[in-house]
Amino acid sequence: MALGRDADAMARVLKMLANPDRLKMLCRMGMGDMDGGRRPTVGELVTLTGLSQSRVSQHLSLLREAGVVAPLREGQQVRYRLADAQVRAVMEALCDLCEVGLPPSAFGDPARQG
Repeated sequence: MALGRDADAMARVLKMLANPDRLKMLCRMGMGDMDGGRRPTVGELVTLTGLSQSRVSQHLSLLREAGVVAPLREGQQVRYRLADAQVRAVMEALCDLCEVGLPPSAFGDPARQG
């Protein structure tokens, strides 16, 4: 039963990661974690995605509730980081795929699907 429960939970997290704007935000957070750089603020994520501050905050709220990201308060600012090493490992792999691109045959030819 644990496999079924865990698979359901993982499927929910993967659906959350499937959003292009959230993926951009998470990759940016991962960059800060991987290279020792600064973790992004809401304002920086607004600039990155082109979304409104309100929409970015909504995305971050969903990601916090799912345990994917965690806030870090620095004085007046709140910066965001990936929640743990497992999330960082997943995001590193996804961000690498985003950078190099997927081969056309990675998920089959959409024209042949029906």
